[in-house]
Amino acid sequence: MVRKLIVVSVTAVFLSVGFYGLTQRKKSTIIETLANQERSKIDSLPALDARGVDAMHEITKRELVKLMTKLRPLSRDESANLDRGCPGLVCLSQRLGVTRWPASARGTVAYLTVGDALKRHCPNSQENFIFVKQGWWSGGSPPKPDPTSGQVSVNSVTRIKPGWYTFNYAVYFSSTATYAWINHREYGFPVNLVSPEKAYLSVSPPPLNDENRRRARIYCSTYR
Repeated sequence: MVRKLIVVSVTAVFLSVGFYGLTQRKKSTIIETLANQERSKIDSLPALDARGVDAMHEITKRELVKLMTKLRPLSRDESANLDRGCPGLVCLSQRLGVTRWPASARGTVAYLTVGDALKRHCPNSQENFIFVKQGWWSGGSPPKPDPTSGQVSVNSVTRIKPGWYTFNYAVYFSSTATYAWINHREYGFPVNLVSPEKAYLSVSPPPLNDENRRRARIYCSTYR
């Protein structure tokens, strides 16, 4: 009888310790998740808003930076990314540490419409970040989306066409249904006196036309 009581007592102790450990791990996971969410809020930049604007709203780079720094100033690396122009603006907003082409970020996929991109389900309750890539169709015409996922290759739009090198990237702020992009990189003095760096806000994506020689557009989705 005494032996049975000892076995039961030991078993109860092990179960209690195991339950306590599981509870502590769950508690630790919850705390870590909340901490990450708070850090994300601190690290994030405010969504730009073009609602109420009839067409494209052109602003200076200084005005763009003022809008972006309502919550906090840009870091040195963020400012350097912004100086790269349209891909830098997207990478900065993407917040994944990419410093070249935003489509190279892990988990990036593409769609032919913004509606399809917004429907993408991201793992672990992560945020769906949308951006636009414009250039030339790699195959000469729009590709056929995958019948199951609706996705197309992020390489279906190329930045390079024989005789030309022209492209554009734009951020899509889903909370305000606003697109933002920059005309070119920061070239500095004296080039900026003749062709200053400008930013654009619009409720419509950057236009496609023969004048800027960009005839293809895809909507890329990255989870963060």
